[in-house]
Amino acid sequence: MKFNKLNTYTRMKRPTIKSFREVLRKTGGNITKAAAAFGVNRGTLYNWMKENEAFMQALKDERGALVDECLVSARILALGIPDRDDKGNFTGWLERPDGNMLRYLLSTLGKEEGFVESMDITTNGKEITLPRLSETDIEELKKINGIGNQE
Repeated sequence: MKFNKLNTYTRMKRPTIKSFREVLRKTGGNITKAAAAFGVNRGTLYNWMKENEAFMQALKDERGALVDECLVSARILALGIPDRDDKGNFTGWLERPDGNMLRYLLSTLGKEEGFVESMDITTNGKEITLPRLSETDIEELKKINGIGNQE
């Protein structure tokens, strides 16, 4: 918003989606820098995004691109940079792998492949019933595990 001659607020004209995307790209999705580029405050940008889904999607897209760039760096940190001789044989590390980054990437990106440290299992509020073991089953399990009467 800006002031007109009567010192009252007038609504800043919203830019085209193309120019909005361009500014977001140049500012890396930083709202404060994008607002400054348009000569408005952060709240105005948020209003533009609230009023037009394409503007909100532009911010999501730019931030998604930033995440993609970060993943490239995280991958390099996790796997390290090997040093190789002229024949391509491994000779050491230019940058050693970072075990913490590797663990983080596997625990977040590898969930579907089973790379999780722990898994929460929920019944979504539904009660589940497990079959009761008979006395015979219990005695059989005790024998298998070496528990109980040992003569």
